[in-house]
Amino acid sequence: MATTTSKRTSDKASTQTRGSSTSNGRPSDPVRELLVHAARVQLATLTSVSKFFVGLTQAADHYAQAVSDELLSRAYGETAPHELLGRLATVSSRHLREVTTLPTDVVKHFNSELTKQTKPRQRQTAHRQLT
Repeated sequence: MATTTSKRTSDKASTQTRGSSTSNGRPSDPVRELLVHAARVQLATLTSVSKFFVGLTQAADHYAQAVSDELLSRAYGETAPHELLGRLATVSSRHLREVTTLPTDVVKHFNSELTKQTKPRQRQTAHRQLT
C-alpha cells in the first residue's frame, strides 16, 4: 500500500516538473508571449465591440434628436410643409453616413489596441514594498 502512495506522489511531482519549462514554475517566454498576445486580442476585441455599440447608440440618439427637432419645427410652423420631407431626408442621410463610418472606426481602434506598445512593469523587491 505504501508503494502505491509514493508512486502516485512521484508521478504527480514528475508531471508538474515536465509541465513547466522553468524551474520556478513560470511559463517559458514563448508560452508567456502567446498568452499575452491572446489576452491583448481579447481585450482589443472587447473594447472594439463596446466602441461599436456606444457609437451606434450615439448615432441613434443624434438621429432621434434631429428628427424630433425637424418635426417640432414643422409643428410650430417654423418649417413649411413642403420642406419637411427634404429636411428629414437630409437628417436620415447624415445618420446613415455616421453609421457607415462605425465599422472603419472600430477596425482602426482594434488595430491601434493591438499595436500599442506595452510598458513592462518594474518588479519591486520585497525590501522596496516594505519601505
